[in-house]
Amino acid sequence: MSAVSKPETVDQLARALAPHTVLVHHDFHQTPVFSLCAPNVVFVPDPKRTGWGLFSFVEAIFHSMQFALHNLDFDYLQLLSPSCLPIKPMEKFEVHISGPADAHFDCVDVLGDQDALMSIGYRALLPDMSLRFRVARRLSNVYFGASQGRREEAGIWLRSGDRRNPLSWLALQCTKSIGQKSIANHIFDENFRPYYGTTWFGARRHVVAEMVALFGRPEIKDYFSRLCLPEEIVLPTLLMHLQLTKGPMNHCFQHYVQSHPRLFEAEDIEQLKASPAFFGRKFPNDPAAPVRARVLAEMVGI
Repeated sequence: MSAVSKPETVDQLARALAPHTVLVHHDFHQTPVFSLCAPNVVFVPDPKRTGWGLFSFVEAIFHSMQFALHNLDFDYLQLLSPSCLPIKPMEKFEVHISGPADAHFDCVDVLGDQDALMSIGYRALLPDMSLRFRVARRLSNVYFGASQGRREEAGIWLRSGDRRNPLSWLALQCTKSIGQKSIANHIFDENFRPYYGTTWFGARRHVVAEMVALFGRPEIKDYFSRLCLPEEIVLPTLLMHLQLTKGPMNHCFQHYVQSHPRLFEAEDIEQLKASPAFFGRKFPNDPAAPVRARVLAEMVGI
């Protein structure tokens, strides 16, 4: 999924993934001059306009998945950003995805996890910037107050901390009420629960096909199109609904600074070597960055 990164950065990533095909969805509206030299690259035709937090980014992902299903012979698809790099040889990744798991991703149950409900429940259950959305977002701030507690898991972060005062209790009860379908008018129930997690999943071909078919339902696409930052909700929600054999996510994420993960630097090499993951995110948007060169030479064998 490419938009503003240097073409040299994407080329370096593509070469690191050879001999496998790298399907690139590039938003030429954001970077009109963008050509790649890696021989294993295929561009997605008719790319969508993308942007941070826009539903068109979700549509671009599914547009790319559908193109892959119709035009490429593949067994497994791994979604990557230009800031990703492999942190193990591709041969090890091939062995890993030949195991029993149908898909590799992590997520949290929005209705079953109190931190998730109070951190982002309003994003999953209410239309973006509706009156109820704004009220529920304020309830989140009331609940956590000045607490600095955080959890980082599933490639995302959540505000955390069980607040024990009357205002926090009231905010919690009000937010729990929007979890009820009859009150918030959302599409979720015990058979279709909302989940929250990183966008960057990997899955076998039949899972990709089932996701594309599910997303194609008008009621599904219409609902998620009205959410705030929908990609972190729609992808894990659809994956969990498929009741597949799940493996842990293939990515290692750097710790978050505010709402964005910190870039990996050369001093993080030992952390990356110790990780069981197969990809890291985020790396600097510079193919000459020392950390990128060391990862590719010392860990990937390029």
